[in-house]
Amino acid sequence: MNSNDIPEKKAAETNVVPALMLDHVSKWYGNIVGLNDVSIAINGGVTGLLGMNGAGKSTLFKLIVGKLKPSQGTVRLFGIDPWKNKSPFSRIGYVPEHEKLYDWMTAFEFVTIMARLFGHSRDDAEERAKHVLTFVGLDDVMHKELGKYSKGMRQRAKIAQALVNDPDLIILDEPLQGCDPLARTTIMNVIRELGSMGKTIVVSSHILSEIERITEQIVILHNGRLLALGNLHAIRDLLDKHPHRISLTTTQPRELASKFLKHESVYGVHFPAENELLIETHDLGKVHKDMPLILDNSGIRVTGIENPDDNLESILEYLMEGR
Repeated sequence: MNSNDIPEKKAAETNVVPALMLDHVSKWYGNIVGLNDVSIAINGGVTGLLGMNGAGKSTLFKLIVGKLKPSQGTVRLFGIDPWKNKSPFSRIGYVPEHEKLYDWMTAFEFVTIMARLFGHSRDDAEERAKHVLTFVGLDDVMHKELGKYSKGMRQRAKIAQALVNDPDLIILDEPLQGCDPLARTTIMNVIRELGSMGKTIVVSSHILSEIERITEQIVILHNGRLLALGNLHAIRDLLDKHPHRISLTTTQPRELASKFLKHESVYGVHFPAENELLIETHDLGKVHKDMPLILDNSGIRVTGIENPDDNLESILEYLMEGR
């Protein structure tokens, strides 16, 4: 993939203001709080929006793209309040979580129509459709009906339509949900490429490993509140110093346990199943670093290694401590 696969970016602009800024934004649905006093500023590259289902991710996105109006606070797009001046919306590409596509249309027809709605001539719209469908890897099936597409192909068609106006800000709501591993990898590559081109991309997920493969820059929402904003690795480094578990699959769990109990960072072991050893540690990184040597010296075969605490729930629990 390269920048020739997508329409040229608009004339260079001086990024004196963030592409996206929320200032003490709240959204209420009657007595239900969807978003509570959120303030963030994002400009350039890929930012992952993490949160469990119901955390407020979709509400936040709908506020950004103008589908909802804030109950309190202000949303700024490129320094402009879109509720007073609609022009910033033309610089946004949006992929909603849920959709009902026009299954009788081909992807080429669908994306071309989206381009026409932005005011492009038929010839220009068709050319833009070809560019973005090629960019997302659908060039060989662009004339196939959307109804015959797999979930991953449909998601890529949605991303293509979001790119057809060459947006500066791209909002992707759970774009990997329901996709097979190959489709996930393809979509992740597209997202990373867009970020490297200077676009501002905000992509949501409730799966930590998905976001880690795309970006280190994260926003974490929990129950409508902003819980964390920054670098995921920095949070992980802090998290790794807290109690963690490592699960090893082996036919000799008790023999292996005796080897790990000699490690200074291991404070406990358990045997939840016949062929499972659960190690408890205060320094996950140190144990993983020394594990190959321990296993090699033991001569015991291990067929599986997992970190059951290495997930979004653990990060949320850590961030909520003391609140």
